[in-house]
Amino acid sequence: MGANSTIKHYHPVELTNEQRLEASELMTALKDAGFVDGRENLGQFVTNCFFRGLNEYRKELMRHD
Repeated sequence: MGANSTIKHYHPVELTNEQRLEASELMTALKDAGFVDGRENLGQFVTNCFFRGLNEYRKELMRHD
């Protein structure tokens, strides 16, 4: 294995301005309700939403098996 085998490639999630605004409004509402840490920024929130969605898909696969 060469040195390049340890390089990881990341693909950023690209949101339109409308999607960013929608995510920001949702994050603010969730912070106000106490469901999201008040220190979390939009990037962290979007990443958490992504992983939460992946976990839901994993649950669906487990139910399917």
